[in-house]
Amino acid sequence: MKIVKLQIYLIVIFSFIALWPFFKKGYFATHDGDWMIIRLSAFHQTLSAGQFPVRFVDRLNNNFGYPVFNFLYPLPFYLAEFPKILGNDFIESIKIITVLATFGSAIAMYWALSQKFKKEASFAGAIIYLFAPYRFVDLYVRGSFGENVAFLFIPLVLGSILKLAGGNKLFLPILSFAIAGLILSHNVMALLFLPVLFVIGLILTEKSRLNIFLGFLGGVTISSFYWLPALYDLNFVKFSQIKISKITDHLTTFNRLIIPSWGFGSLPQGLESFSPQIGLAAIAIFISAAASRILENKKNLFIDFFLILFLLSAILMLNVSAPFWNLVPLVDVIQFPWRLLSLVVFASAILAAFVIQKSNQGQIVALIIILAAVISTAVYTKPKAFVERPDSFYSTNEGTTTVRDEYMPIWVFEKPDFRADQKIEIYQGDARIISQQIRPAKYNFTIESSSSNKVKVNTIYFPGWQVDVDGTRQTTDYRNKYGLITFELPKGRHEVIIKYGKTPVHLISEIVSLLSFFGIGGYLLYLWRKQNSS
Repeated sequence: MKIVKLQIYLIVIFSFIALWPFFKKGYFATHDGDWMIIRLSAFHQTLSAGQFPVRFVDRLNNNFGYPVFNFLYPLPFYLAEFPKILGNDFIESIKIITVLATFGSAIAMYWALSQKFKKEASFAGAIIYLFAPYRFVDLYVRGSFGENVAFLFIPLVLGSILKLAGGNKLFLPILSFAIAGLILSHNVMALLFLPVLFVIGLILTEKSRLNIFLGFLGGVTISSFYWLPALYDLNFVKFSQIKISKITDHLTTFNRLIIPSWGFGSLPQGLESFSPQIGLAAIAIFISAAASRILENKKNLFIDFFLILFLLSAILMLNVSAPFWNLVPLVDVIQFPWRLLSLVVFASAILAAFVIQKSNQGQIVALIIILAAVISTAVYTKPKAFVERPDSFYSTNEGTTTVRDEYMPIWVFEKPDFRADQKIEIYQGDARIISQQIRPAKYNFTIESSSSNKVKVNTIYFPGWQVDVDGTRQTTDYRNKYGLITFELPKGRHEVIIKYGKTPVHLISEIVSLLSFFGIGGYLLYLWRKQNSS
């Protein structure tokens, strides 16, 4: 027990080495960092106004609204609400969750590996999982909030699978919650890792594969409030019409994959670009693990799988793999092939533990691996530039925060490049707005007119928007170049409520999630009580 505490303390120390820039005032320039803070500010405003789950934020897109959270991974932003509620600003809230998730990912990997390997092997694997070049690209170059959080749930899924393989059924519902966490943390990471983790589960649990299936099914149903509407509502946005990136533009060379380099550019090529390197420590680990498997004269599908995963992921990032990417349908969903480095990071942690486990001098090998990983990677903790901006810079920003406005509804023929002075306008007829209350995604107003009118709401329409006049649902029209909500209003005095509600798909998906959450949670409580009473 003392060695476990010591190793956890050391993980804390190593985590601080990896994360020290986050403890400085302000933030630093990254590809997506500013967008994440702007999104959190809009998310917070909308959640505070009562929309749950948050799907449509009407501050973005020049205050005309944008359904970005109907498609964007939501969990990191819900987590960031906790430090925000405790009084932190938006910047600090993002930083706190990133630090906790990154530190937690190393602890989670240590716990997961300790189910199968010795303590020194598990400790070294956890450090490898943290001190990998791609992890630092996410932290200091890309600023990918969702990917950083997703790295926390990957080892939690692995550890739950290993516990199930050992016969501990308590981890069946825990596996479901961990899978749901991964799906809700980052959709592309989930697409990459769920098949990998499912195969690992099948390899490790030959006699209880049904539990793996049920665990994954539970995670999918818990998270259905997010992925089901996101998939269905893609029919209503321009995502499929817009090519965010061309996969083959982001492939790299063998030299750049293995030779250390660093940069802050957006493409993994050129002198100033970010590095797609695997890492010298990871390469040495792979070679050592492959050699150990050759000398090991027994079946070990678990390690063989990770050797193949490491090698295949590396090959698919090279220029020579272009024909593969051009042939595979729907592959553009992962956007960038260098995201496969996340699989390399995962495989490296397991292979490092395996190498140490098989060594006659495990502690010495562990020390060498840890020092090599930390020394070769710690230099990358230097951000490009620190930036200090007030919270108001983010909380008043009204961009779409997406690369090519890919979540713009298909009926928006011209994106508004201006900001409307008023949310409610009378554009046909003679009417007077007596009072109004404009809150995020909910507008209440009283109007009086001597004739029939047409009202324009300076918010783009998206399924879920409802207009009620004197308690009666009205038909809305959005056939205009900006796709704005319009409706007719008869003569007289009227109380109007315009709000973003739930479509049938939204409602069904949320019911499924709630039933799954409480059902699986209840099963977890039952198993826990049963285990403690026996």
